[in-house]
Amino acid sequence: MKTFEIEVQEILSRVISVEAENPTEAISTVEKLYKNEEIVLDYNDFKYREIKPLGFNEDKNNLIKEVIDYLFEDEKKHFEECGKVENHIYLTLVKLRSLIN
Repeated sequence: MKTFEIEVQEILSRVISVEAENPTEAISTVEKLYKNEEIVLDYNDFKYREIKPLGFNEDKNNLIKEVIDYLFEDEKKHFEECGKVENHIYLTLVKLRSLIN
């Protein structure tokens, strides 16, 4: 028999409303509240569970990167030939590439 490493991941999430001058200040306030254990997430905050082989996300990201790299130059050329239209798939590839890299 083989041994497999399976990752179990749970996501807990809660939206906290705070008054602040800007988003950076709001994040800082919530971070302090969390650090001081004034915000404690529990089973009521459960949002999502995923069970997958270890390394699954890395494999997925590598495959996505491979597809993006394959399409990137051709779509860039087409984007420029079309006059740089706002809804061209090239713009999505640029965003995806920045997220993956």
